[in-house]
Amino acid sequence: MVVALVATVSSACTIGSLDDSGAVADYPSRGLSILAPGSVGGGWDSRARGVGSALTSCEVIDEDVTVTNAPGAGGTIGLARMAGRKGDPYQLMTMDTVTMIGGAIQNHSPVKLSELTPVAGLTVSTSAIVVPARSPFHDLRSVLAAMRKDPKRTSWVGGSLGGPDHITVAGLAKTEGISARKITYVPTGGGGEVLNLLLSGASKVGLSTLTELRPQIEAGKLRVLAVSGDKAPEGIDAPTLGALGYGDESVVSVGGVMATPGLSDDEQRAIVRVVDRMRRTSCWKRALRQNDWKDVWVPGKKYGALIDKQQRQVGQALTSVGLGS
Repeated sequence: MVVALVATVSSACTIGSLDDSGAVADYPSRGLSILAPGSVGGGWDSRARGVGSALTSCEVIDEDVTVTNAPGAGGTIGLARMAGRKGDPYQLMTMDTVTMIGGAIQNHSPVKLSELTPVAGLTVSTSAIVVPARSPFHDLRSVLAAMRKDPKRTSWVGGSLGGPDHITVAGLAKTEGISARKITYVPTGGGGEVLNLLLSGASKVGLSTLTELRPQIEAGKLRVLAVSGDKAPEGIDAPTLGALGYGDESVVSVGGVMATPGLSDDEQRAIVRVVDRMRRTSCWKRALRQNDWKDVWVPGKKYGALIDKQQRQVGQALTSVGLGS
């Protein structure tokens, strides 16, 4: 399942610029609103503010951009709000595919992510597997060996149930012949909670985005055992999951932008055109560096096709860990 996710994203990222012929020429003619379906300071919020800042600071558009937050229920509160604004091309939302799909399944959302209008996939985040600096675990293999002996006591902490972190841990357990239903996984809202549970000893191993964990890593509070992606980011001395032989267990969630349901093809193309211009600016490139995001480009209907495929795949993965419907 995860191999298919990686292959799908890898092929999608090679797509070139979208043909903007027929796009609405004067879009946007008034201010844009970008909804972050998570808390201030979280990954979705950072993406929303990064997009908004790049659009205005680098003068991609002349109109104002307002960022609002609707946290809760794995992003489904924001998802429902977007669904209620059908037909409004001035309402956008940031998200990432696997996390929001998993949140919708877990919270029995009546609205699916695939019901919105896809604009573009823009980023892939590097994740890091970490332990406290005083931990007896000095590499990932020692963690997995401990899991084989006692999966319940080798507790993990990460993001939401059914999200990329959880699915990655379940995949690692599977490689060791451990039922995903036997692992101890504590879901949280992000990096701050991960840090607290690790340093208190409540959890042994943590998994979160490098952006959220980097300050504690650089302060010497956390030790990195492995990272996702094809190479370790600058300043991080740790092997990749692929180099350790576990690359197929890393789940690729593509962060991007969605619009409300019910837009015309011309309206969708107009929004994609604006986002395409935004991603080429120095402002957006700075946001990529600051957030340890990998730059990808999966525009329009290609992003929709990726979401449709991951909807099925994430559902299968959640069922394997006892969380599916």
